[in-house]
Amino acid sequence: MNRTLQLVSIQHELSMNIGLGLELEQMLHAFIQRAQHRLSLSAVTITYNLSNAAHQLDGTSDTCLSFPQQSQTSRDWLQDKACALFSQQNGTYVEHELNDYFYYFFVIPHFGVLILERKHKAIDTMILHALLPLLEKLANSCQACIEHQNLKAEIEARKQAEQLLIQQSLLDPLTSLPNRKMLNLKLREALHEAAQGRCFSAVFFIDLDRFKVINDSYGHNVGDQVLKFVAQRLLNSTSEEDTLARMGGDEFILLAKNLSTDRQSAIEKAKRIAEKLSLQVAKPIYIEDNSLSISISTGISLVPAENAASKSIEQQANTVIRRADIAMYSIKHGNRNGFNFFTKDLQSLAEKHTQVENHLKYAIERHELEVHYQPLVNAHNQIMGAEALLRWNNGQLGQVSPADFIPVAEESGLIIELGKWVLAEACKLLNRLKDLGKPDSLNYISVNVSPRQFNQPSFVQDVVRLLETYNINGNQIRIEITEGVAIDNIDLAIRKMLQLREFHIECMLDDFGSGYSSLSYLNKLPLKTIKIDRSFVSQIDASEYHQVIVNAVKDICNYSQLECIAEGVETDTELQYLQSRGISAYQGFYFHRPMPVKALLTLL
Repeated sequence: MNRTLQLVSIQHELSMNIGLGLELEQMLHAFIQRAQHRLSLSAVTITYNLSNAAHQLDGTSDTCLSFPQQSQTSRDWLQDKACALFSQQNGTYVEHELNDYFYYFFVIPHFGVLILERKHKAIDTMILHALLPLLEKLANSCQACIEHQNLKAEIEARKQAEQLLIQQSLLDPLTSLPNRKMLNLKLREALHEAAQGRCFSAVFFIDLDRFKVINDSYGHNVGDQVLKFVAQRLLNSTSEEDTLARMGGDEFILLAKNLSTDRQSAIEKAKRIAEKLSLQVAKPIYIEDNSLSISISTGISLVPAENAASKSIEQQANTVIRRADIAMYSIKHGNRNGFNFFTKDLQSLAEKHTQVENHLKYAIERHELEVHYQPLVNAHNQIMGAEALLRWNNGQLGQVSPADFIPVAEESGLIIELGKWVLAEACKLLNRLKDLGKPDSLNYISVNVSPRQFNQPSFVQDVVRLLETYNINGNQIRIEITEGVAIDNIDLAIRKMLQLREFHIECMLDDFGSGYSSLSYLNKLPLKTIKIDRSFVSQIDASEYHQVIVNAVKDICNYSQLECIAEGVETDTELQYLQSRGISAYQGFYFHRPMPVKALLTLL
């Protein structure tokens, strides 16, 4: 009777330590410690993950838990024996004796092997048989733990996937800043708060100046790194409650909250923020041995917008961003590298801008465009060439000034198609002069090329292809570029100008002095001609400063053996001064106004 009670007690005590919790290793450790103590064992080991097939498929390694901890040699020997037994799925136990140690191996069905170790004295056979019924329960408990762990892992993986989806939907992948979607959420919150507390916030629409030049010159990899640098610098200039988002490309939006309950005070704070942003971004960026300088154009719109109470929150959010965008473009169309606040006047300009762009898209197919030509003359008033100037007469808008539609075309990308069209028209005129037997009546026609068109990878090929199409010699066409085209990426400009020269196409620097006025690049550029900007020619007899500039340009041209043409000559007094300084080529109303093809042919 006492023996039976002892066996029942052992079974009960060990059984009570099976299934305590759903963490597998924690449950097994509790069981083997209790077994080691209750059965007076020198060690208890449980090894699992023994399936060879599993090893081959997923690369899992055997797992061995023991108490006390076994030596590596003992573990290896036990593992080998356990693997051999597990593959047989023996329903009883196997006994081994080695160096005065007794080992008992029990298969835990579909899980692993339980190994009991006792020194000097074997375990009673009745006790060993009493342990067999516990193996099924232990197997079930282990399976429950495994299923629990798998479920936890599945839930965790699902949470991580959901978190990743949230991040992907709300964060910009390049800079890890909030994206447009998150900004809209934050902006709506700000609009709600502003409506309740009347505390002004501000939206800053930030665009990098001439970022396309960096991408074209150094590649998109460098461009992406620049965006990361700029994002971090902008972020360092904000407070914790602000939201900085990347809208895409090189555009960022900053939502600065709770500036002030007073409108004018909010405006002053917004100015200081804009100045700080510009200063931070303007610091040199060093990437791959390149030192890059970046500036930003920023448009600012206050939150809430004026007269916004009647609009929905979504409409207000769209209005605020659109107004900041409009203010930013007012800087882009000026000198860049600055900031501006939205005003009603800017709204009118933006609406006009949109209207012009919508009509300009169809100007070529509707035959609304025309090229006028302004002759260039020498000191003897003889016509030596002509500049092609685009004119646009729209059925609804009427005669649209180039000052109004050229910037729109440049910004929208339409300038590329327009530029090709003007060049083709110039080639047609030169062909027509051949047909009329007057091929030498114009030495050349100069065609203005915008920065966007010049920076096209296929620009040189496009020009050469047009000349071949119309059978025009390269020296009959000259390309007029501005200082901005040259200075944006001087290496690219030099490369393209040299490629053009291979086909006898020369380049002229237009409006010199009106832009960067940097003399350092003039000796590098393969130019044929420099045109002095009309702003320095106008009333030159009354301005010593203009005289100094014109004299300096003339001296540079003489030294560099460049042609020098004075633009905007309108009076006899201006002409006489220019002649006195040795300038012998002119363009301006004093000689000829821009004229249509028919009038030019009559003149020639």
